[in-house]
Amino acid sequence: MDEKQLFAMALVLSDPWYVERIESDPERKRLDLFLEFKKGTPFLCPECGSGEPCPVHDTKERTWRHLDFFQHQTYLGASRQRLYAFA
Repeated sequence: MDEKQLFAMALVLSDPWYVERIESDPERKRLDLFLEFKKGTPFLCPECGSGEPCPVHDTKERTWRHLDFFQHQTYLGASRQRLYAFA
């Protein structure tokens, strides 16, 4: 098991999400985990709630503070999906 898989398990990520890369700065005691989803994956629309998956038309990079790992400040970076909503 590599460190990407280890952090994916710790974060309880499930398909289509995965840890794309890890950046560590031991001097600053900072850990950055960058999450990604498999391209082409449709997601349920949070606005219409129809239950039908919608394709992603673009993403916006976001960063969130997470609980510390190993006494290192931990940040999650991920692409927030913007969906095509079909009415």
